[in-house]
Amino acid sequence: MNSISGKKAIVTGGGSGVGRAIAEALVLEGADVVIASRRKDLLNQTAEELNPLGKGRVYPVVCDVRNSAEVKSAVASALKQLGRVDILVNNSGLGVQSKIADCSEEDWDLVLETNLKGAFLMTKEVLPAMIRQKSGFIINIASQAAKHGYSKAGPYCASKFGLLGLGEALQEEVREHGIRVHSLCPALIQVPKPVNEAEIQEGVLQVGDIASAIMFLLKQPDRVKFENIGLYHL
Repeated sequence: MNSISGKKAIVTGGGSGVGRAIAEALVLEGADVVIASRRKDLLNQTAEELNPLGKGRVYPVVCDVRNSAEVKSAVASALKQLGRVDILVNNSGLGVQSKIADCSEEDWDLVLETNLKGAFLMTKEVLPAMIRQKSGFIINIASQAAKHGYSKAGPYCASKFGLLGLGEALQEEVREHGIRVHSLCPALIQVPKPVNEAEIQEGVLQVGDIASAIMFLLKQPDRVKFENIGLYHL
């Protein structure tokens, strides 16, 4: 199995929630991680809290994944600090609760540009470095909403269906360069992480479950390619 120690990673939406849990798991395995999101104070706080935990280091980089100029700057900063990018986790995402008939164009654009365009921009920017090094792993945090439509979640479903298609098409294009692509499809996740067990909600996944699934994927031998994995609560 592959070792994560010494790997270099970028995690979008890495300041809180699922992204933070993924960054923490990577650091504990000895990876260096750039966490990117729009909230500078939260990023800095997360980096301060995670850096003492493991062998790896965390570097905060402010970035709105919807903005191509900011994405270019963030990836350039990551390459400067890390030297290379072995892992990209496209985790930034959001949703709005609205029927399609009532959804504003602004809300539609917000969801699609964050969840789908953001993953496209980040992926496009890291690909040249991964192609040069003949290796890399791109993981998209999709959703069960990438496979099933849900009422009052039209823009979210559309973005996640699109993310699944983007990942599958990309895998066909980069396989020859030794790059693996996977879209993880979890069910409902409790965010933020509960402070204690008494606050854990029944019937939903925890952020640590997603991080554990990603560690499993990253440790697989290069010859192994999984179909997009769905995660459910028993």
